[in-house]
Amino acid sequence: MIYKLHKNGSFNIHTIKTDRFKNVRMEIIFRNNIDPDTIARRTCLFEMLLENSLNYPCKRDMLLKQEELYNAVSYAINSKVGNQVVTSICMDFLNPKYTDDDYLKEALEYPFDIIFNPNVTNEEFDEETLKTIKTRMESDIKCINEDPQRLSINKALKAMDKKSISCVDLNGTLEDIAKITTHNLYEEWEYILNHDYIDVFIIGDIDMDKAIDYIHNKACFTTIKNHELLLEVPNRATKKVKVISDTSSFSQSQVVFILNTGVLTSDEKKYAANIYNMILGGGSLETKLYRNLRDKNSLCYSVRSIYQKNDNLIIIHTAVDKKNVEKTVKLIKKTIEEMASGDVIDSEIERATSSIVTAINMSLDQPGRIIDQYLFQYISDLDDIEERLEKYAQVTVADVLNVAKKVSINTIYTLESGGKHEKNKN
Repeated sequence: MIYKLHKNGSFNIHTIKTDRFKNVRMEIIFRNNIDPDTIARRTCLFEMLLENSLNYPCKRDMLLKQEELYNAVSYAINSKVGNQVVTSICMDFLNPKYTDDDYLKEALEYPFDIIFNPNVTNEEFDEETLKTIKTRMESDIKCINEDPQRLSINKALKAMDKKSISCVDLNGTLEDIAKITTHNLYEEWEYILNHDYIDVFIIGDIDMDKAIDYIHNKACFTTIKNHELLLEVPNRATKKVKVISDTSSFSQSQVVFILNTGVLTSDEKKYAANIYNMILGGGSLETKLYRNLRDKNSLCYSVRSIYQKNDNLIIIHTAVDKKNVEKTVKLIKKTIEEMASGDVIDSEIERATSSIVTAINMSLDQPGRIIDQYLFQYISDLDDIEERLEKYAQVTVADVLNVAKKVSINTIYTLESGGKHEKNKN
């Protein structure tokens, strides 16, 4: 696998030459700091671009074009990475060695065509398409209210700090969606083209020089960006734990803990904290939370912890019967306290490390995951795979205990079953 970075002032091209895959993947990646006031417009815009365009006036036209490209697939991925929003327009297509001479050029030009030639008239996007996308986004937001896990985690983050970027939903709010118009969507399109940092990644067994030439001819990005992009969300520990409870009509009560990871070194954030989380509740059925809550006390079907490195948080979630909420909270507290007091052994480190190493190696089987690897090496302090594997193998019990001593509980949120209306006991 040969990686090369080609800097072009207004955007960068990253090539990854490999013969491991039959298909080729290109991602056009847009990055910027999250703006809660415009995040819904941004999400809506990329949905609009993938719905139709000037040269493909309806979704069917787009699908027919992709069929002509030997069933190529084009779609958008929108994600939050700490303080940044990262949006990728992806194109998966057949290796051109199996096709005619013009295929590589046509396949690479297609996603740029839909970016630079949107379905716009007089600086306004298509009204009917906008209605469809807004309905879809509103439905996604309303579906959260039917998903007890997502709802309880969202509410817990807002209880922690409603102003934190960590609790921003990429769909915005229903009020945000209502404010989207055909014209301010056009303004958002212009803003993103002129202000987002842009990277084009391409991976596969192709003539990369030809690919770069085709991309240069179609990638009409002209603005050089120099504003600072931030990854870290400064969620700070609190002196007093917030304990908040609401009620819902769900059949089980949801218990969420928000933990601050404290001030960690770079290596602690990348390695020891990840292993700490795997041992706590992020790994297999051998985690401490799983043993304490399910195996020993039969309180839940599952419990997990999620490490959000760039948010400096760990989120714990489980669902239990209402009568067991208090006991569950006590056991989670006890598990966190015991780890901070030294309840970590070598075999747990080895098991967690083995799981992480397996996941890293498996990521090499997916072109999208390989692109992610090189993207985060470029935009953050992620080490290359060889160094990561080496450093994970060096993590000791003492390293994990140092992290455990810095972890603190910020918020304990429960969404209890048995009621139709929420009430705050803050």
